[in-house]
Amino acid sequence: MSVRVGTGGERHLTPAAAWVAAFAICGVGDALLGRWVLLPLFVAGFYGGMIVIDLVTYPMLTFWRGWLRRRGLIAWYLVEVVGLWGGTTLILFLLAPFWLGWNWSGLLPLQIAGGAFLLFSIAVGTWAVAKMGWARLLFAGALFPPNAGAEENNVPQRLVLEGPYRYVRNPLYETDFLLILGAALLTRNWALLVLAAAYLAQLALQLPLEERELKERFGRQYLRYCELVPRFMPRLHPVQQRDIDR
Repeated sequence: MSVRVGTGGERHLTPAAAWVAAFAICGVGDALLGRWVLLPLFVAGFYGGMIVIDLVTYPMLTFWRGWLRRRGLIAWYLVEVVGLWGGTTLILFLLAPFWLGWNWSGLLPLQIAGGAFLLFSIAVGTWAVAKMGWARLLFAGALFPPNAGAEENNVPQRLVLEGPYRYVRNPLYETDFLLILGAALLTRNWALLVLAAAYLAQLALQLPLEERELKERFGRQYLRYCELVPRFMPRLHPVQQRDIDR
């Protein structure tokens, strides 16, 4: 999910640090175990949960906004983290004895490429999350718009035009896919390749809905941003705020 709302100029160090720490723990843990266990489990659980959340959020955005308006931000966190994310992760964990061993015989060049993809994606993703904050990870920006819960729940409502978003509109979507692919190549796991394909399919359904919603909320500013910044192919030079404000 990549609704770009946040507080201008603010760095969100907590989610960025948590993102890096998660992969560091997985790497150290798998090194101690002597095989790939924690990394594929984490990637499958995190992005499997994200796919489920995306599929039940944007197509039902009006329903969720109305339901949550009376219940608040904590209710959404319970639905999202405990229900959707937690439930998906639990299912994948229980099925792990089956899919975790679904590997091919690795070629070292592919594993090296996968490791490079993974590290690059973590670095760019950390940069993006540091600009975005929890709003990106927890969908609060989309579900609590202005005059419909944002003010009561202290959800920031500003289009983030900083960091990697000055080069490309969807840096997290690109790096998320590259991260899943990199993890698949590094760990030689077929299940993660299936997850990467599912992520692309889900993104094809979600992105038009998300862009329509952003146009409705941010109007001319977002349209101007779309004119200047490509959806997926990064610009060579970062866009300037003054160019968007013209």
